[in-house]
Amino acid sequence: MNNPFSYIPHPSVVAAAAEVRAYLLSHPEWNEELHHGKMFGVLIVRYPNGHEGFLAAYSGQIAGREDHDFFVPPVFDYLQEDGVFKREERRIVAINQQFEHIAHSDALRMARRALDVSRRECDEQLARAKAAYKASKEQRDGLRQASSGDDATLMGRLIAESQHQKADIRRLKSSLASIVAEKESAVHLIESQMTALDTERKHRSAVLQRWLFRNFRLTSGIGEVRSVWDIFSSAGRGVPPSGTGECCAPKLLCYALRNGLSPLHIGEFWVGDSPIGEVRNEGMFYGACQSKCAPLMQWMLKGIDVEKPLAFKTLDDDFSLTVLYEDECIIVVDKPSGLLSVPGLASDDSVEGRLSAIYPELPVRAVHRLDLSTSGILVLSKNETAYKAWQMAFANREVRKSYEAILDGVVNDDEGVIDLPLSADYVNRPRMRVDPKEGKRAVTRFKVLQRYEEQRRTLVQLYPLTGRTHQLRLHAAHTEGLGCPIEGDELYGKASESRLQLRAVELSWNNYHFRINGLKL
Repeated sequence: MNNPFSYIPHPSVVAAAAEVRAYLLSHPEWNEELHHGKMFGVLIVRYPNGHEGFLAAYSGQIAGREDHDFFVPPVFDYLQEDGVFKREERRIVAINQQFEHIAHSDALRMARRALDVSRRECDEQLARAKAAYKASKEQRDGLRQASSGDDATLMGRLIAESQHQKADIRRLKSSLASIVAEKESAVHLIESQMTALDTERKHRSAVLQRWLFRNFRLTSGIGEVRSVWDIFSSAGRGVPPSGTGECCAPKLLCYALRNGLSPLHIGEFWVGDSPIGEVRNEGMFYGACQSKCAPLMQWMLKGIDVEKPLAFKTLDDDFSLTVLYEDECIIVVDKPSGLLSVPGLASDDSVEGRLSAIYPELPVRAVHRLDLSTSGILVLSKNETAYKAWQMAFANREVRKSYEAILDGVVNDDEGVIDLPLSADYVNRPRMRVDPKEGKRAVTRFKVLQRYEEQRRTLVQLYPLTGRTHQLRLHAAHTEGLGCPIEGDELYGKASESRLQLRAVELSWNNYHFRINGLKL
């Protein structure tokens, strides 16, 4: 079976997806909902009699249901009207309605208004009293100066008057505080009801979520049965995100394993518009998500012969490094696609690791990184001084870089600037997303080198003016960028055996300047 997280869809998967899309056309009542975007999936299976067929699924719900004909049933059908989930959901909805009723009630509005008026009037009254005391003090100070302090009777009267006025202000403060406290108490009494309701709904929601995930029970390839809650707990992933277990991949695989069907090929494809900030193209295939599906699928796939992820297939022995330049401070290499810049969780083999083995006496370190599938110029330091200097240069954006990329599609503009802020897509790691609110600014200048209209491809030069993760890949693929993903980009476009068509071809800093051959079509 292909790896569900990184794959090129098998022809049978593409054909099955076309049948699913044809079926969707027979349900025009779903058009508006599907227009906003939804993930669908297919799984090619072998039946016990040796025949092959496919299963279909959709993530979440369509028209409020998880049990439409043609698609596999949910892992756990929690939507029955008289079931535990629906009954408790109605209680939580009732609590929410009660909370909102109080939050927008005339009683709360009037109590808060009365408190505001009371605070304002009390502040004004206290300010007048302090102003009167200040004026009286100025008069007393004038009398003291005029008498030069010789009139003991006058001095005593002025002191007594001052003390009396101060006492009056203290009593006024206390009286006004009592008035405000009474108004605050009226507000707090109502708000305490909201706090109690909020606490109750959070508690009920948490209990319901635990109940739900303990009843979402999955089957593995070796016949084990475990709940979503237990699988996430064993994987050290904490509380599962909302919707875990309702995605296509676990639905499909669980149904197949429960019914004695052998899984052969799986694929998930998008229908409808892309979510805001993300790259999800109509009809394109995508790997299973990391936040919800990865722990489940990794456990379910036990006992099933699964291909390695496309990006981590065994490298050829001739994946040698080409040294472009070397001196006493740095080594510059042409990194091949498919080799990590530094050791990672998936593989220890990397440019940094290989050069460290050649120079065991030196602290060889990559001063910047290229993605696994990106080829081209990579700089490594041979001492701490060089490492810090190059790191500072990259941080201060003093290093000038350019890349060549082959894009899947035709770019209309000859050149321009893409300015789209990026942030991590925590639900779909390692993907990034366009995020105008929380994202960090990311700027890329581009220039079209050649268009291949018949092939629907474009060769472009990319100049990153900032250094955000996946910046070039997302700026190329996003509709507000070039709208054409880089060829072989399995995260934001289509995976391919030729991998990512992105190459770092030029790098300059101070007296250093490196240039290598670019991509060829």
